[in-house]
Amino acid sequence: MSRPVRRTFAAFSVRHYSRLWATGLLWNLGRWMSIFLCSYLVNQLTHSPFLVQIVGAAFFTPMFLAGAIGGVISDRLDRRRTLRVLVVVLIAASAVMAALNLSGSIEVWMVYPYMLVIGLSMVVDMTSRRALVYDLVGAGNVTNAVALEALAMTGGTLVGGVAGGTLVSLLGIGEAFVLVVVFYAVSLILLAGVPPIGVRVKAAVSPRISQDLRATFALARGNATLVSILGITIVMNAFYFPFTPMVPVFAENLSVNAFWTSILAGSPALGSMCGTLLIARGVGFRRGRAYVGGSVVALIFLGVFAAANWYPMALVALIFAGVGASGFSTMQSALVMTTAADEVRGRALGLLSMCIGILPFAMLTLGGVAQAVGPSTGVISSVIVGLAMMIIWARRRPESQQLV
Repeated sequence: MSRPVRRTFAAFSVRHYSRLWATGLLWNLGRWMSIFLCSYLVNQLTHSPFLVQIVGAAFFTPMFLAGAIGGVISDRLDRRRTLRVLVVVLIAASAVMAALNLSGSIEVWMVYPYMLVIGLSMVVDMTSRRALVYDLVGAGNVTNAVALEALAMTGGTLVGGVAGGTLVSLLGIGEAFVLVVVFYAVSLILLAGVPPIGVRVKAAVSPRISQDLRATFALARGNATLVSILGITIVMNAFYFPFTPMVPVFAENLSVNAFWTSILAGSPALGSMCGTLLIARGVGFRRGRAYVGGSVVALIFLGVFAAANWYPMALVALIFAGVGASGFSTMQSALVMTTAADEVRGRALGLLSMCIGILPFAMLTLGGVAQAVGPSTGVISSVIVGLAMMIIWARRRPESQQLV
């Protein structure tokens, strides 16, 4: 194996990381396939951009409501056991969705509780599983490991969406949910092979969770660099990512079927995979600049996508948006984890999860605007505001751009 390839996949040399990475990949396959299937299902049943946006809002609501608590749990409890319990819940919930769709008894309202459960899995992924990654690989490999984590996420988004669209076209939506159950079941088997990690630094926890929560929010008040990082996260989750559940609406306006809808939904992931592989190889640039600059590129190309009235143009625009978003998505967890002290790393990731959790409100806002003025105008307006906010924040709080 050549040296650049070894460098790209350096974290895999750490024993047991491949199992933890594969678990994350399977979670992402199940998660993003579920989001695509639920968005597609609600759009087919209602043809309402607002109700489609509620799918995404339900998914991200736990990020806001449970982010800080998830961080405290990550620092207090055995992270492997937390992951195993959650996967059992995911298997049961996905099996119920498969049964409801196969029997033809599914109704629109049933989608939203399921999305809440899937969103809870994202909280645990952000706080417990990623903190476990740091425990396993250490500070020296964390940037490479987080880049590979981002690769798993983008790969799961791409393959999960395309697989969902293909199965819906060939077999049906119920059969697609059966595959989601399989993904989670295999991930549970892989987790069983991840041993206790003895190098973990135990957090100094207080007797009461409320005190730990106050300490979590105190992290932001006392760390200017962390505030700078989280501000960029808020802007991106307020003005870039809210469009995601609305892709089936754009695809319907472009007159394509379920398969080509899934290709369009997965195209940002394809671009993000390309960008993430470059980052994993250790391309020489400041991590902070990749974080901020990639966010700007993502917003610009999202605007191009929203304005496109030709499918190939929309597809290419989302691919380039994904390339830009790779700088953001890869770096945000790595920057937060390296900025926070060992004993509060889970809580810092909980704050990150809470910032991502503004997405439900942003999605509902975008859904309401799209319902009133149209999807294209709504997304373009969001992009313009997002770019303005990004520039203002980057100038007022430049700390994150200075991180190497």
